[in-house]
Amino acid sequence: MNVRAVCLAAAALALALSALSATAAGGKGVTWRKASHANGVDKIGCFNPECDAYQGETVCSARLPVLCLKQDGSPSPVPTDFYNGWAKGNIALSRAVRGDSFKSRAEADAFCRAEFGQGYRVGEHHDGGGGWGWQAYGNIDDTTRFWVTVDGQPSSCWN
Repeated sequence: MNVRAVCLAAAALALALSALSATAAGGKGVTWRKASHANGVDKIGCFNPECDAYQGETVCSARLPVLCLKQDGSPSPVPTDFYNGWAKGNIALSRAVRGDSFKSRAEADAFCRAEFGQGYRVGEHHDGGGGWGWQAYGNIDDTTRFWVTVDGQPSSCWN
């Protein structure tokens, strides 16, 4: 392969990745909800078919809270499995914001720190050690969906 072909291939890849980001940023983002609360622990997650961790299901112009997590290494007080892991900390919901109000994950993480203090960041799909759902200390609102992020997927509005 010559240098020109390599450059063209790299440009095509960059364009494709840009299109994926633009789709999430201008289209839809992934949201979760609270399923239950017991003994100071909330169970939250992506409960299909209402959630799409791969492409997002909620328009990025929607105003929803951001799920913020502070992992402090807390041992699990509840039984866990792959779909109901333990996030080793505390969760909180921010004030409602448009999903497309952040340009990057770093901005969303900084927003969580500004809302709740040092150590907080956006909750991520795999924070419980598995996927699709996990548990943490908290007692967040169970009447609203909230923004989360998924590493390695273009499903966050800020990708």
